[in-house]
Amino acid sequence: AADGCGRVRGRRRRQDSYVPVPAARACAAVTYMKPLLKVRTVTLGLSLLPNQPDAWDLELARAAAFVSSARRRLEDAGYEVQTTRISSQSFESWVDVSDATAALEAFRRLDATLLRLGVGLFNAGPATSPEGLALVPQIVALGPRISASGAMPGPLDRAAASRLADAILTISQTTAGGEGNFQFCASFNVPPKTPFFPASYHEGASPSFAIGCETSELLAHAMPRAGGDLPRAKALLVDTFTDQLLPLQAIARQLSQAHGLQYDGIDASVAPMGDASPLTGSFESLGLGSFGQSGTLAAAALVTGALKELPVDTCGYCGLMLPPLEDAGLARGAADGAYRIHDLLAYSAVCGLGLDTVPVPGDVPKAKLAALLLDVAALAFRLNKPLTARLFPVPGKAAGDAVEFENPHLCSSAVFDVP
Repeated sequence: AADGCGRVRGRRRRQDSYVPVPAARACAAVTYMKPLLKVRTVTLGLSLLPNQPDAWDLELARAAAFVSSARRRLEDAGYEVQTTRISSQSFESWVDVSDATAALEAFRRLDATLLRLGVGLFNAGPATSPEGLALVPQIVALGPRISASGAMPGPLDRAAASRLADAILTISQTTAGGEGNFQFCASFNVPPKTPFFPASYHEGASPSFAIGCETSELLAHAMPRAGGDLPRAKALLVDTFTDQLLPLQAIARQLSQAHGLQYDGIDASVAPMGDASPLTGSFESLGLGSFGQSGTLAAAALVTGALKELPVDTCGYCGLMLPPLEDAGLARGAADGAYRIHDLLAYSAVCGLGLDTVPVPGDVPKAKLAALLLDVAALAFRLNKPLTARLFPVPGKAAGDAVEFENPHLCSSAVFDVP
């Protein structure tokens, strides 16, 4: 039976498949208008058994089959699906992190399995111990497929902040251009079953799935039509998101029924990518000034407030993301000095993510980086909200320097100062 949020309960999947009932009836074709939003990710969460790599292979093969099926179903309905992903519970529960050599060998085997299955994005969950966190730079250095996070348990743990800063700096020094930090973040108060990487992780014995969206075009469609009327802008956002997300939710529920998998919801966060309509343009259409000036925080609160009122099954951050390297307008603003790293922190108090894809000097002192992480932790735990910090110390670059990246998903911008 399904509960009030549309989640399927009491369904047991067969041991050989995630498809316990015929999919044809549950996934009958439904026709909708061409969507404005894009599906950033369909993320399948699963739990891996401790030190059983043969069992991992089987579970990953099942997961890969499901996300491929989900992609096809969504594409048939007219959605652009940018990625599919798989995440697990904390790797500290399925490899022995006290034996670093053996653990790294297990990850090499896992990476080979992911390559064989065509799985491009896998999250190994959060490191919560010093031994686990010390492994993360070596895991990330294996290649682009495996991501992870480092979870900070509370707002006043200075030692944990220092270890996280050390991991960030090590990754910046051991991966080309420091870009391995695309696959790692410090996480604060992030719940399980969040579809967005690198903070995603799973909890529970049974697999489940969630959907993350790219919705920048919805802001560009709704906000300029308000003519500067802020309550109308919020109402237009709620209406536009609702109209766009309800058909997606219907398909997700169908997939849940057809495959016997729990559906955790949609993370409706505004998660831009370089080729999307710039968030700065949508913000500035409200007539409150340029992004970074007074009024920016109010606009951020307006957007996040609208997302919190959506009548759909939601999960994860479900807020506004402001990543300087993934939005063309934000990247230009950073290069022009329109906003600073502490402005992003202030906006995090009313929006959804924290400090995401923020380039900082390659020689930033570990103590300063740790102090910045403590600032993010203070907001996350004081406001009881999920936040992350995905920081990019750029080797050889100082504050204000122009910066470019090999990763095609990252925009050219400028390095932020860490005061």
